[in-house]
Amino acid sequence: MKLDRKTEIPNILVYCVLYALVFGISIWLLAFGKESPTNWILYAGMAYALFAGAVKYLLHLRKTRQPSS
Repeated sequence: MKLDRKTEIPNILVYCVLYALVFGISIWLLAFGKESPTNWILYAGMAYALFAGAVKYLLHLRKTRQPSS
């Protein structure tokens, strides 16, 4: 049996799964964890994850759309 290792996973799928995990964990801790004075760290992490994901995806799009010379 031979495995085809040339299968490529779309970047958008990888980004969606990663950031869904970050948001899922943060939402779980905020909703079901006890009220804590450090909850602001979770909100900052969620905002950072969203911002970093958007920047990474936009830079990738920009790179793929540049004309090759």
